[in-house]
Amino acid sequence: MRLRFIFVAVCLFLYVFIGLLCYPFYILSNRRMFNFLVRFCAVMVLKLAGIKFEVTGLEHITSGEKYLIVSNHQSIVDIPVIAAALPVNLRIFAKKEIARVPLFGQVIWLYDFVFVDRRSRYNSVKSVKIMAKKMKFCSFLVFPEGTRTKTGFVGRFKSACLFPAFDNNVRVLPVALLDANKIVAPGKQEVRRGTVHLKVFEPVTPLEGESRQELADRLQKIIADYVDPTVGPKPEEEAEG
Repeated sequence: MRLRFIFVAVCLFLYVFIGLLCYPFYILSNRRMFNFLVRFCAVMVLKLAGIKFEVTGLEHITSGEKYLIVSNHQSIVDIPVIAAALPVNLRIFAKKEIARVPLFGQVIWLYDFVFVDRRSRYNSVKSVKIMAKKMKFCSFLVFPEGTRTKTGFVGRFKSACLFPAFDNNVRVLPVALLDANKIVAPGKQEVRRGTVHLKVFEPVTPLEGESRQELADRLQKIIADYVDPTVGPKPEEEAEG
């Protein structure tokens, strides 16, 4: 058993220390070495916490292609698991509160993470456009639910973060997480040992005439059809929603 704050502290220390040490090489490598850096840190964090992962569907990823990676959001271990499992040059479209974490926020900003203020439509649109520009050299992970699930079921997907799929002709890579909420249960401080399962689906592109929200709904269905049956029967109000 480990407390959540110890897990977070280890994450922050590794990313800050290794990030600052490697930043000159990141610039010299034309921003390509971050894939190695983020995967190394993620694997170390998971090993220290006793968290394993199993991934299927990696054959759907084309080496060198930049994707808009769309995932459900179950717990604080989602990002380390996805970063460790996927062989892509990954950045995160993160909520702005992360930018306020001393040193950590500044370090990941240096590494081209993009922060979004979800309360401001103007700033959200601006952040999405910044992300789209950065996707010339990297893939981005987004959580369209906007927050972690409290029930295990996949929540409603918002569409704003899907802008690059329409204006940049970037393919969307849906991924589904299972059992991450058993590692850190909603509202709990305990980080448990266990295995997180990650499913990679075939990349998708917008259909002719499809709106952003329609694409968001289609992606939500792909992921929810895989995740929700493992959680159990939905409460009546959620099923209707």
